[in-house]
Amino acid sequence: MKYLTTAILLLTAAIAHSGLVGFLTKESRDWAFIQSVGGMKVSLKENKLIVDCNVSGTKKVTIEPRVINSGIVVRKVVHKQVGKTIQLTVVTSVVEKGLSATCKPIHLSKYPAGTYTVQYLDRDKTTHELGKITIPSKTK
Repeated sequence: MKYLTTAILLLTAAIAHSGLVGFLTKESRDWAFIQSVGGMKVSLKENKLIVDCNVSGTKKVTIEPRVINSGIVVRKVVHKQVGKTIQLTVVTSVVEKGLSATCKPIHLSKYPAGTYTVQYLDRDKTTHELGKITIPSKTK
């Protein structure tokens, strides 16, 4: 019973924090979706990975958009380091207050200095290269 109560409280907190509709509609997007809304590119600025992607389909990033989504926003960009590779996946949901159709920068201050390949990671574990970035050594 103690574990059930804890699980219910955690679930309630997660839903309250994210909004019920957003929580229920979040979805990891595949590369085909990213390409359909205009593509994606990355760059580095002051230890932040800038992810240029607009899931509304109203902006060409690397390819002409083929779909327009007026009711979808970026919930988050999941990122993980695998060796000298940074893998990204865009998670979307229906429109919710405080969210937009564009990706927020990813802080890389916890990543060690060096050159990294940045990839998009599909749900089926297929990867698509987005480019390379170099995180400079931290100066004291």
